[in-house]
Amino acid sequence: MAEARKHLEEAEKLFQKAFEEFEVAREKNDSTHLRDACAKGWLSAVEATNALLVKRGVRELPRSERGRRYMVFKHADRELRRLYLAIRDSLHIQGYYDGTLNFDEMSEYLNDLRVYIQKIKEIGKA
Repeated sequence: MAEARKHLEEAEKLFQKAFEEFEVAREKNDSTHLRDACAKGWLSAVEATNALLVKRGVRELPRSERGRRYMVFKHADRELRRLYLAIRDSLHIQGYYDGTLNFDEMSEYLNDLRVYIQKIKEIGKA
């Protein structure tokens, strides 16, 4: 579980950086900073997903989004799958690539990311 913990720590660091970047973007009304926040948020989700997969016994983590998505569908419950896809579509595609997220939407998706990380942290605790 040490490896999962490392991924979760990194996910939380990246989440914090995404949140900080989002605050700067909102303060400056700057879409470039917003895209940077989306990128950090997505990387946080990737690290959290790696932790999930390690907790589920996956020995070799996927190196591509296609592989990661397959593994999420194979190893995550329905709620985690939906959160993963929502975060991917919002932060990675709409926010970073398309640049179409607004500040209100970003706030909501960062909250989704927070929930996603928390739910993965709780897996295996009893």
